[in-house]
Amino acid sequence: MVLLIVASVAGIFFGLYYNFLVLIPLTLAAAAACSAAALLHGQTVSAALFAIVIPAIGLQGGYMIGLTSRDVLSQFLSRLNAAQSKRV
Repeated sequence: MVLLIVASVAGIFFGLYYNFLVLIPLTLAAAAACSAAALLHGQTVSAALFAIVIPAIGLQGGYMIGLTSRDVLSQFLSRLNAAQSKRV
């Protein structure tokens, strides 16, 4: 559960600030890390696949949330950084 949340938050961050090409190596790195952890803990093949697929889905889902919320975040940040006009 915690791994899913962390993967989703990481996906949102990368969706906000990076292009789609970052998603492929990021998913592969997450899959490699999860498979290595599953092998070190001596899990079965089905449990290892489950440990790989769930964070990958969370990462890609979070990426889509971050990608679609770029406009909302940019409008929010522009309102926060609004400066007073210098006109007389």
